[in-house]
Amino acid sequence: MKITLDNPQGEYAFSDYGEGFLSVNDQKLDHGVLIFPDYLESWGVAEVAELTADHFETFTARKPDILILGTGRQQQFPGLELRRELVRRNLQLDIMDTPAACRTYNLLVSEDRNVGAAIMLI
Repeated sequence: MKITLDNPQGEYAFSDYGEGFLSVNDQKLDHGVLIFPDYLESWGVAEVAELTADHFETFTARKPDILILGTGRQQQFPGLELRRELVRRNLQLDIMDTPAACRTYNLLVSEDRNVGAAIMLI
């Protein structure tokens, strides 16, 4: 599904997503990403069951007000112990499927919110 965002500042935003890919600023990627308006990094996590606190170090350092986790085709919750650790690190985790995560991230960027996202492929 193609999505658009008026993005005059050149910030990172999702321009498309689909089965096995994400597009950020019209660049097609075949891997998950860690994304902030001013930062983009490849993220190799493919399954929620793989997640550990170490996967969220970038967010701990950058301290977003909102952290979106896109879990692929459907919403899947990480284990309770990991969620507790993220709360301990003052990370507010919003969990949703990847399409909703991409749209929500773009909306929050357009509102100049301090947001970061960890997005898995569909």
